Amino acid sequence: MRQVVGKRTIDLDGAAFAELRAPYPDLLLDLGTGDGKHVLAVARSRPDALVVGLDAGPDAMRPTAAKAARKPAKGGQPNALYAWGSVERLPVELSDVAEVHCLMPWGSLLRALVTPDEDVLRAVAAVCRPGAPFLVTLNLHAWRPPVAEVGSTPEPTPDTAADQLAPAYARAGWTLETAYRVDAEELASLGTSWTKRLGSTREELAVLALRGTIG
Repeated sequence: MRQVVGKRTIDLDGAAFAELRAPYPDLLLDLGTGDGKHVLAVARSRPDALVVGLDAGPDAMRPTAAKAARKPAKGGQPNALYAWGSVERLPVELSDVAEVHCLMPWGSLLRALVTPDEDVLRAVAAVCRPGAPFLVTLNLHAWRPPVAEVGSTPEPTPDTAADQLAPAYARAGWTLETAYRVDAEELASLGTSWTKRLGSTREELAVLALRGTIG
């Protein structure tokens, strides 16, 4: 695993990661973490969990990763870890993941979730603990007009998510239990720059949440 700590990138082998993980009963994985602020917020509210933010682009997360690496007295958060990697090639050190978040995905991760790519979903399921809850939030403005990643897929709604996404998710080991439009209060609580920007710059909130379990 390639751990991002500010401007540095550290190679963590299985033993080193296991040592970091040992104090925490649960591991929460945030896919496509972006600037990593959601990871920091969740880590502060979940001292029982090691919260790992994974992203294929390390630069956006570096400032938050540097903040998390400080001493706790100076605002550091020892149970927040940032990793450079992609969902297509998950770090081999990840296993027994207790919860998965994926907020406002973009690029290949967005494509994998809305096409959907069952191989990618299956790979995530393979590293999860049975029954691990998941939360996915989709920025529906990606369909207004459609970006390349969503292609010709129709803009999802709560009804079409149940009809069109749920069967493919189920084949990959994901049980989609509910899909709903996110309101302003929940959007703000997610603690990401993407969601704060969306809530402040759009007259209409257009975010679809998908919740369920994996495995």
